[in-house]
Amino acid sequence: MPATIAIYRASVAQARGDEAETMKQAQHALALAGPGDHLVRGAASGFLGLAAWSRGEISAALATFTQAVASLHKAGNLVDELGSTVVLADLWLAAGRPGKARRIMLPALKTAQGQGRTADRAAAELHVGLSEIDCEAGNLGGARLHLETVAALQERTPSTESRYRWFVASGLLARAEGAPERAVELLEQAEPLYRLGFFPEVRPIPAMTARIWIAQGRLLDAEDWAHARGVSVTDRASYPREFDHLTLVRLYIAQHRAHPGSDIAVAAGDLLDRLFDAARASGRAGSLVEIRMLQALLHEVQGHRPQARQAWWLTLAEAPEPGELVRLFLNEGVPMTALLRDVTNDAGHDTGPAGEHTLRLLRLAASATAVADGSVPGQGPTSSAGLLSERELQVLRLLGGGLSGPEIADALFVSYNTLRSHTKHIFTKLEVGNRRAAVRQARERGLFSLRL
Repeated sequence: MPATIAIYRASVAQARGDEAETMKQAQHALALAGPGDHLVRGAASGFLGLAAWSRGEISAALATFTQAVASLHKAGNLVDELGSTVVLADLWLAAGRPGKARRIMLPALKTAQGQGRTADRAAAELHVGLSEIDCEAGNLGGARLHLETVAALQERTPSTESRYRWFVASGLLARAEGAPERAVELLEQAEPLYRLGFFPEVRPIPAMTARIWIAQGRLLDAEDWAHARGVSVTDRASYPREFDHLTLVRLYIAQHRAHPGSDIAVAAGDLLDRLFDAARASGRAGSLVEIRMLQALLHEVQGHRPQARQAWWLTLAEAPEPGELVRLFLNEGVPMTALLRDVTNDAGHDTGPAGEHTLRLLRLAASATAVADGSVPGQGPTSSAGLLSERELQVLRLLGGGLSGPEIADALFVSYNTLRSHTKHIFTKLEVGNRRAAVRQARERGLFSLRL
């Protein structure tokens, strides 16, 4: 009983974001547990791992959470063991090891599938996790198959966690497939499903959306995100804000491309240096790869090509599994393509595995560009009927129905600010300045008759 009380106190502390108290109570539970108290030891080790993850101490988190999964296995708590394997895989991703994450999830998925409906929830979460890994590696067909399988599982045992991550994974896949507007819509559907709980929020959905806007050139929307989030280049480097900060750096790189000669590149470089030092001190290899990549891109847009090439080779050299990383690089779009071309055109470029992976990325980038600009047969650009995205057509129809802005936002399950952003894009695409003119244009063009 005292050990169980300590576990519950650890859980409350973790949910409140008090890592020190979480570790204190979890360690107390371990001290009370006997060698055969596997359930207590599993829970206590799990909370120690989560507390370390919240602090960005990935090596410590991996060690303790691996023990947690092993203890749950010994306790015979199969469903919790399978669900915890997803968390352990997330930790391996933070360590820059997506291949390792895949290798522990695949046998867990096989086990879950053999348990019937009792393990449906765990199976769904494993499928979603594997989808994200396949998408990152460039296996888009495999990623889609995992997501389609989850859709059937969720009909039987709906889970908020797997549903939220299903929309996120679907958004990542849509972006990889060249459908950024659809990706944003899917992330919008994920956001109201997310619930802050025991796991640290290491990939805030608004920042994921902002990254898509930046790649699209929608820098004003991204600036609005940064202001709303309260993120700044003068912030102290910390793991809980790292994803936001790396998103902000992407915004600065894009702004420098749009307005060369400004001092924002210097500020972005200083922030990257602080983030790099913090990640290296905590052993976060996954973070180091992304930071190195952004340092290379920042040098590239500044015209510092030798430094850009050096940073690129360091990116691949220091990545534990560089061959598993595709979308991390290709999502950067034009700046990345320019960097890859410069690197491969350099007479002294690497001819080993790093050089081969660079050439592979350049080929994939060229293929994606060809599809986007219509130079690949049968893959032309969006037709005039597709001026508006599916979500924008939904908004436009509701605009014509007499509802107020807040009522439309409620009907679409989005925030009022998100609705205003959609409305602004509709006005821009239809070349109008108000709601009444947009509705009139829609009727004249027959947009209300289009099937969604």
